[in-house]
Amino acid sequence: MTEDRPEQQLDPELEAELEDGLAGLEGEELEELAALAEAEATAADAEQAAQAEELASARQQIDAERTQTRAAVARYREAVLAAEPDLPPELVAGETLDEVDGSLEAARRAVAQIRERISVEDEASSGFPAGAPARSGATTAGMTTAEKIATGLEQRAHMV
Repeated sequence: MTEDRPEQQLDPELEAELEDGLAGLEGEELEELAALAEAEATAADAEQAAQAEELASARQQIDAERTQTRAAVARYREAVLAAEPDLPPELVAGETLDEVDGSLEAARRAVAQIRERISVEDEASSGFPAGAPARSGATTAGMTTAEKIATGLEQRAHMV
């Protein structure tokens, strides 16, 4: 699991000094340095593998928490809709609590505006009663018997 790294250009003087130093080393020392470099590379690879495993574990944990959060937001939405059945479910949406709260406020405003329009229309149309008006005849309350007979004869004369 080694990565290809672009070779870096060394300072010519430093490179010459390194070559002189390597030339001065004996075979056994060179083998020790090579083994040490290989051990460091193996340790770096092991560390990188451990970090990759840790990253994969963290990603799994994040995915699990996202799933739990989505479920909690869905339960919250359902609870709000159950508490306020007048709100249309189509207007309350979101993947986070803030999004659900925002759409909830918008839905409440929409319902309030619709109710206001309906009440204004009801008030405007209540200027006259629906249907035929009640019949109102001459009231005989407070009339004497002679006045009642005269009114009855008048009404009969108009009918004929």
